[in-house]
Amino acid sequence: MSEERQVNLSKVIWKDLTSHFWLVLLVFSVTLSAIAVIYSAHQNRLLIGHWEELREQRDKLKLDARHLLLEEMSLAEHSKIEQLAIQKLGMKRPATEKEIAVSSK
Repeated sequence: MSEERQVNLSKVIWKDLTSHFWLVLLVFSVTLSAIAVIYSAHQNRLLIGHWEELREQRDKLKLDARHLLLEEMSLAEHSKIEQLAIQKLGMKRPATEKEIAVSSK
């Protein structure tokens, strides 16, 4: 009968790892670099999505500002103010004989 020899597997693995230390370090570095690239690509996609949302919000606010400016301009027209004064406040133009000119010296 042949004699079977027991091999301690953990010692063999440890010896193999320490004898090829640079290779193990290289594999670890490449794996870590790949994870970093995946993480940065994910963050980049999130930031681009957020940037697009902000651009859409900016465009909507610009459009609202234009509408408000047009509304303000239409409300500030002299004829509109005169019409509101006549209708809501019951005001009317004074007769020319009742007009008084004020001058500053």
